[in-house]
Amino acid sequence: MSLPPSIGSILVVGGGSAGWIAASYLARMLRRQRVRVTLVESPDIGTIGVGEATIPSMVRFVRAMGLDEAEFMRRVAGSYKLAIRFSDWIEDGHTYWHPFGPVGPRVAGNDLFHYWFARRAAGAATAPYSEYALQRLLAEAGKGPRPLHATSPIIDAGAYAYHLDAGALAAYLREIATGDGVEHLLGEVQQVELTPDGSIAGIGIGGGRRLSADLYIDCTGFRGVLAEGALADPWIDWNHQLLNDRAVVMPVTRSDEVPPYTHSTAMPGGGWVWQIALATRTGMGYVHSSAHVDPDRAAETLVAQVGTQRRGLADPRLLRMRIGRRTRFWNRNCVAIGLAGGFVEPIESTGLHTTLRGVELLFEYWPGIGINPVLRDAYNDRLGRIFDEVRDFIMLHYRFTRRTEPFWRDAREVPLTPSLERLLALYDEFGQIEPVEANVFADTSYYLILDGSGRYPKRPHPRTALPPARDIDETLAGLRRHNAVIAETLPRHVDLLDVIHPANS
Repeated sequence: MSLPPSIGSILVVGGGSAGWIAASYLARMLRRQRVRVTLVESPDIGTIGVGEATIPSMVRFVRAMGLDEAEFMRRVAGSYKLAIRFSDWIEDGHTYWHPFGPVGPRVAGNDLFHYWFARRAAGAATAPYSEYALQRLLAEAGKGPRPLHATSPIIDAGAYAYHLDAGALAAYLREIATGDGVEHLLGEVQQVELTPDGSIAGIGIGGGRRLSADLYIDCTGFRGVLAEGALADPWIDWNHQLLNDRAVVMPVTRSDEVPPYTHSTAMPGGGWVWQIALATRTGMGYVHSSAHVDPDRAAETLVAQVGTQRRGLADPRLLRMRIGRRTRFWNRNCVAIGLAGGFVEPIESTGLHTTLRGVELLFEYWPGIGINPVLRDAYNDRLGRIFDEVRDFIMLHYRFTRRTEPFWRDAREVPLTPSLERLLALYDEFGQIEPVEANVFADTSYYLILDGSGRYPKRPHPRTALPPARDIDETLAGLRRHNAVIAETLPRHVDLLDVIHPANS
């Protein structure tokens, strides 16, 4: 019995951050297997360049690629991100935080939240749970995560992320990828040829040029030229669960301070405005629902948020967001990555994360010999659960708002998914969290959002009655003292950036 041929070539269709993440990562990880990687992209697609936030998976990518972090940050106008601040989400004047990393030590193997909540339920004067997180303290104080010329526990643990220019990221990774031997072509997909069994046989890109490969990666954005246009894979629409489907974006001048966190502010008319401070400028955007806010009003709202003290570097630009995911990310010999695979509104900065996970999992399930249906199905199941968890986690942000405006009422009343309903039912009993895919959001992240939203269990977990529960008050007080000492030793974030980006200082 003859074996199918090994996979010796990959064709990435589409550039941007998704295409070049896929090409650079796979070229580097598969170089020992002598897999040839080609990327073809349109010469006419521009970049938005308003700034993008990430989560700690981008740190993992930088390290897996063997990149120097300081050089990476210089090339992408990067700054550090330690947390997300949510203003006015629950009601006007209310603020809560989602910092990265653990909140203090685990106690007897359990998240500190259980013991903190037991003291709160007993009437002890505990601070909000996020106030025990070092990253929140640093974010509020405008501090960086490490000394000017040294590392730190936060850096060593990778418990941080970046703000960056996605267009600059694509350009930097293009340079790395082509240096690793990736062939870069310019052209538009004009024809897609299929084999009798429905797989992709090749694509025509104009001028008589035809390209073929053993595996195709669709990075053509929401259009999904290969995955949807040629292979007709159905799109699972989530816009009835996550109502925001538009964004107005614009870059503005950098302020004197560069906050090491993403700021998300709820808007009375619906949706929310982000503020992402890069090393060279600040990106701002207004994410909203087209059913609740018209485009002109959305642009006016964003410009008003920019204010008179800062200057817009470009006119507001309207983006359409397609909320949902593919039914099969890997279909026959084509894998949909980035927006072609799915997108969930960016409250928690998961856009680049799902792109990275799509590429990392492709390497993890790499078949080598032919297209293995078992590996393909495992990939689809794994990535599908990741997207589903992100969807549920984002829905959680809207569930407990007390705002009364039409959008916020409609978003709050969206029926829960069965998976989120189960998660909340278990949490409501005694604070147990069992995430679908723990490498997206750890249990600590759920506790931070639920505490910030004012949602608490009916009773403390039984384990909190066991030792070392009697020492929790001192643990909590000592944790705040310890964090304060560390914060005092660290530089201002803007001073750390001046060391990383000397040309900007």
